[in-house]
Amino acid sequence: MKKVIDYCKAHYKILIPIMAVIVLIGALIFFYKEYRYDNYRNKKEEHVFQYFAGIRNEYTAIITYNLKNSIVDIKPKDAKIEYDGTPIYYLDSDMVIFPKEMTIVFPLREGSQYKLNKYSTYYKEENLHYIKNNVDVGNYSVFFLYDGNGVYFFPYEVSLNVNKKEIVKLSEMSFVYLTDDSVAYYNYADSESKIINIEGKNVSISSENININLTEKYLISFGKEVLLFGPNKLNPVFKTIDK
Repeated sequence: MKKVIDYCKAHYKILIPIMAVIVLIGALIFFYKEYRYDNYRNKKEEHVFQYFAGIRNEYTAIITYNLKNSIVDIKPKDAKIEYDGTPIYYLDSDMVIFPKEMTIVFPLREGSQYKLNKYSTYYKEENLHYIKNNVDVGNYSVFFLYDGNGVYFFPYEVSLNVNKKEIVKLSEMSFVYLTDDSVAYYNYADSESKIINIEGKNVSISSENININLTEKYLISFGKEVLLFGPNKLNPVFKTIDK
């Protein structure tokens, strides 16, 4: 042992750079493996549909996953689609992809709001509502999603109202898109989609637990008005938020 110590003392100027290089190589190998694990490309073709301006658009999407089975990219195969907050529905399963960041809002938690990552998915199993947010999967109760630009997605049955008059009852997994002069909706249960000219009228959503003024962008939580925020201003949601 003494000989080793003496040798190291005598040659430390050479040994230190060698050790630094070895540590650097080890770190590079580790980070390369992690990068490859996170970014490995596994592409699948899925039949999906979206509704734009009341028109159903079916197409094949090339969905790219990493080794953690998280979606990292979506591209239309033979169609021209500019993705916004409009939900992407699987044609053959009750699953929805959100191609942009979304706000998840909890009306029974004083209107608390969090950010969902791009390419998060929603699905329902045994009456439980799940959100897959990157690698995290959480089941949540009483919530809705908002893209910050007029798109609202509802996991539960709600009523769409214009000037407090019910226009249509929307099933679970439906969405609404509000613009300055119109409101469009897609009713998942019967695949109906319509555009309604609102001409300055007030548009709202109501149910037992969800009450939203879409026109003025706020919800009612325990009798208080809570402003809705776009996802870019919020902290990420954690899967334990509703446990």
